[in-house]
Amino acid sequence: MSCASQTNVVIAPGPRGLPGTDGTNGTDGVNAYTTTTAVFTMPAVSSTVSVSVGNTAWMAGGQTLYVQTAGYMTVTTITDSTTVVLTNLGYTGNASPTTSISTGRRVSAGGVKGQDGELTGTAGGDLTGSYPNPRLDLDKGELFTGTGASTSATLPVGSDGTILHANSAEPTGLEYKAVDLASSSVTGVLPVANGGTGGTLPIANGGTGQTTATAAFDALSPMTAQGDLIVGGTSGANTRLAISTTTGQVLTSTGSTAQWQDVSSSVNGQDIFTDSASGGYDIVGVTPSDGSVGSIVMMGGSGTLKLPSAEDFMNAGQTTGKSLTVINTGTNTLAWDTVDQGGHTVYKSTSLNAQYKSSIFLAVVISGGAAWVEVSHH
Repeated sequence: MSCASQTNVVIAPGPRGLPGTDGTNGTDGVNAYTTTTAVFTMPAVSSTVSVSVGNTAWMAGGQTLYVQTAGYMTVTTITDSTTVVLTNLGYTGNASPTTSISTGRRVSAGGVKGQDGELTGTAGGDLTGSYPNPRLDLDKGELFTGTGASTSATLPVGSDGTILHANSAEPTGLEYKAVDLASSSVTGVLPVANGGTGGTLPIANGGTGQTTATAAFDALSPMTAQGDLIVGGTSGANTRLAISTTTGQVLTSTGSTAQWQDVSSSVNGQDIFTDSASGGYDIVGVTPSDGSVGSIVMMGGSGTLKLPSAEDFMNAGQTTGKSLTVINTGTNTLAWDTVDQGGHTVYKSTSLNAQYKSSIFLAVVISGGAAWVEVSHH
């Protein structure tokens, strides 16, 4: 049986037809970014804030976003098509909490922060220990210092009692040594054994410029002449008070300072006379003033002392019964005459002993006549 032969069919294309009508346009795509449409305040790290944006369609919960000028934040909740709740991730470079983020800031997809790197391994050079807490490998008291040209070196601790000095001639610019009182601006009385020169410390540097106590005191004292005194001036500053040029003046207080003044002519209502003796140490010219209660006389010398007339004395100023105090300022004993210069009797106990001893007499009327009675002896 034989098969029929194969037939080939050839189809010839017809002429090209007219173009068809364009299809319908597809829907526009969604941008993977948007912008803020209202101002918001940057929340604290890990806290949230509601942000108004142009479109949230491209966002997803948990997505990391980057908000221009605000920083990295994550999507917590998509409220609606234009509102999203974001959480501040607190990445380095994020705006500080409470910062105001203005409108029109671009919001785009952001990456997740990777794990922080860390320095590890053994320190080299002069360092010892391991990161992150390496330390300098220094001996006790040793200093780490520069030598210039961005190089460094160590300076061993000095001997006990030495002091660190600046010395540009040294490689490190520093050295330990004793204080050089001979060449430094501070010089003074410091024994050689203690690092000094045994010299003197000038007044300008806080010293006296002297080597003995008396000379040192004299160098600082304001006194310049014999008899000068040191008194406190303003705020207690030491001040020179020159000796009085008037014989017999005494040092008195003004209530605020000391000064030299004449001896007062009256004390406690008694007139004062100084050394009124003449001839045989008679007390002459001692007559109480009106209103006084008596007189005080300062006597010196030696021998027998004759009192003034009791009658004249007690009637002075039309008063009676006035007292006379005699003070022996000399170094010898004064004896009393038995009668006064008016021939009136003197009732006395003993002589007046030397220097600053005193007797007090009272002029009185006895048996119709005047007399002196010693009422006190010291």
